[in-house]
Amino acid sequence: MINPEYRAVSDHATAAAKARAQHGSWVLAGVYANSQTSKSVAAGIRAGSPSFPTYQPTGAFDAYAAPAGDRESVWVRYVEGAEPLPPFPDRMTVRVRHSDPAPSDLGVVTVTVTTRCPACGGPRGWDTVQPYPFQVGDEEYTADTWTNPCGHMDLYPHVLEESRTRQLPPPPAPKHIVEAKAPPQEMPQVGLILDAAREHRGMHAARAADLLEVRGFADDAALIRAEIKNRAGHLSAKQAATLLRDLHRSAHLSTDYQMGAAS
Repeated sequence: MINPEYRAVSDHATAAAKARAQHGSWVLAGVYANSQTSKSVAAGIRAGSPSFPTYQPTGAFDAYAAPAGDRESVWVRYVEGAEPLPPFPDRMTVRVRHSDPAPSDLGVVTVTVTTRCPACGGPRGWDTVQPYPFQVGDEEYTADTWTNPCGHMDLYPHVLEESRTRQLPPPPAPKHIVEAKAPPQEMPQVGLILDAAREHRGMHAARAADLLEVRGFADDAALIRAEIKNRAGHLSAKQAATLLRDLHRSAHLSTDYQMGAAS
């Protein structure tokens, strides 16, 4: 289960302001029920979508989506400025202490895990890794230790189990052999709204949000309601459908910080 601290309702205005004040630091922007929504939101933020005006101008913010316990989180950082920020890797390789008595392993095994904290999705301390010498009997070994900015601790048994169960994405293929992606299929949420709008001429986005919530798309309903507020109530059902479609396509076209399969 995700820490209750991270179950707050998404507040992008506050997240953007906090990120601007802490240039280069990752800030939690929201927690969502599914990866499709979280990846769409992250892609919209990176692309400078009009749906997220607090993160404009385009290119001012970086963002990624990651598993966070039993939910999905979106993290942002403010990157605009004179000093370029180091890239955020998607994986880290560390030496982990273990209790396997096999003499070939010598009490330490090297594993590769994601740079996102499994508990909250925030960045792990990939840039704080330091050697940790220890002794078992007469034998001396060296593992690694690191500190996560979010405060969640990585215990060696958990890291070892994560490396065994989580399938990390393979390295990206060279550009000259990358196959073209198939065009994204229409989201069922968009189809529901457009079908209803055809039956009810002049349908408002608020009714579209209610429809999605009844059908189980609570996160998308929340996105539409937030946009209604941003536009002072001036949003039709068809415009809401276009908003969701654009976010979905942004996530499809974006290849930055895609996490692969969840734990």
